[in-house]
Amino acid sequence: MVNTARDSADDKASTYRTTVYRLTGITDTEACGLRTGLNHKYLRKNGFVPIETEVAGAPALLIHGHVPQSSADWCPIITALTGEAVAVAYSSAGGALLVRLDDQVYALTYGTLGRFFIAADRIDPGFGIQFALRAIEPDRIQRVTRRVLASTGRVDRNLVPGGQPIRRYDIEGWGEIVRQLSGVLANERLTVTRGSARRVSFAGADSLQIPVSTDPVGLLADLREIGRTCTGESPSPELEFIAQIRPLPSGERTAELDKRLDEMLGIEDHPDVGLAVPTSLVELEPLADSYLVRMPYRKWLHLDLDLEAAIGRVRGKGDGRRLNTLKHGSIELCADRSGDEPLAPPAKAHLWITAEVPQGAARMIYQEGQWYQIGEQHLALLNAEIEVILAQPATLALPPWTRDLEDEDAYNKHVAETHPGFVLLDKKTLHTKQHNRGPGIEACDLLGPNDELIHVKRAAKSAPLSHLFTQGEVSADALLHEPDAREKLAGRVHADHPDHHIDETFRPRKVIYAIALASGRQLSPKTLFTFSQVALYRAARRLRGANVEVEVISIPVVS
Repeated sequence: MVNTARDSADDKASTYRTTVYRLTGITDTEACGLRTGLNHKYLRKNGFVPIETEVAGAPALLIHGHVPQSSADWCPIITALTGEAVAVAYSSAGGALLVRLDDQVYALTYGTLGRFFIAADRIDPGFGIQFALRAIEPDRIQRVTRRVLASTGRVDRNLVPGGQPIRRYDIEGWGEIVRQLSGVLANERLTVTRGSARRVSFAGADSLQIPVSTDPVGLLADLREIGRTCTGESPSPELEFIAQIRPLPSGERTAELDKRLDEMLGIEDHPDVGLAVPTSLVELEPLADSYLVRMPYRKWLHLDLDLEAAIGRVRGKGDGRRLNTLKHGSIELCADRSGDEPLAPPAKAHLWITAEVPQGAARMIYQEGQWYQIGEQHLALLNAEIEVILAQPATLALPPWTRDLEDEDAYNKHVAETHPGFVLLDKKTLHTKQHNRGPGIEACDLLGPNDELIHVKRAAKSAPLSHLFTQGEVSADALLHEPDAREKLAGRVHADHPDHHIDETFRPRKVIYAIALASGRQLSPKTLFTFSQVALYRAARRLRGANVEVEVISIPVVS
């Protein structure tokens, strides 16, 4: 598709909607150096050969080709349905043009295959969003894709074809990373907009999908303007909050952070390293009776998983080997105490690790194998919100966690057996129409005397608390909106505790997070990991919006 726009000289300039990536870590200034930005495994597999060239004097590398297919995958389906022999051959084609311009390398991709020519670990994941925050009309945003940085792993996509202001998308400033913005281009210095009054749409994500000039000199001018916008302009005020959380691209910076994390893994009980359940295992973790930890080339079975069980065996390894060992190792949830009944495929051990590294006023967060940068403004405002939540007066007190109570199961049973009015619901899951697969949902660990939903956790550090906060939100939401969830909860409570009256009209009115931190530490923004703060803020905000009170209380620990 070719778009035309008039430039300042009123001459027509041709543009073509192109996918543009910015690549990192390519230091060689010659055309041959651009080869480090290619997916060589894919090129070799299909016999594609890069060609050194130039664009208006700028070093460039061109790759193009097609992959023939003798028959489309739907052909045998049609043949089986009709008895008619159908064999339709086709080819997928593509091209990529890598251009070094000043101190940047850009990759322009075309066709179905173009993106496969580029090495994924060279792509700057913040590039497209970085440009969009500075070049989009904030009142004409057409599409938003965002990922929640919490244990749910949820991705939301919203589309308004005519565009609307960013505030109407109800993006939460805490813990949501916007991965794509689409809308109307506000920058008037690009070829496609210069001298034209018509609306031009573009999309920014890891890449930019944007019309750029088909003239060599014009293309370089457009790329320079895109680069200037990214580094020389501030985000629109309405969009600045999006820039506060961003993933870091692979490169020297993440390599240095990996080295720092490797050093932290060698220090016993490091305060900024914690254990966090991977997104894909959050719903299954409450059902685990054991954990199978594998590290090259041995395995160990643990009935409870703590940070020491997960990473203790890599501490004694030499510098540069600890994190790599976790990347080759795995942790598996098991439904039995002997480790013979896996609940899910094992997850790489490093995906269970979360860490925070301060850099100036900002923080670098390691979560599920990815580094994120959390800005200073974000941290200050988030800490203030958490202070308010934690300052809420407690209306219920739980007994101390004594040395003889080894784990959460034992503590919950102790409370239910020795304190009238408490109902034990730990690991008694509910399967509903909306939660009919997998483990179902756990309403709470303890149902309080006034029907409070109490979620209990003991942790050496605050890192494991993220999924606790999310679980409280999920269970309350189900009991508020799913009649069969209320019906099954009432049936379970009546069967075990007929003197505790609760029926299908039950609506949760209070969620209590009861937490015991080691060494008598108290919960505060300083003792909560950033992602735990995000999960608590989100849960409290949404529950209170549904008229459900939220309390966070500390359980005394008696050693």
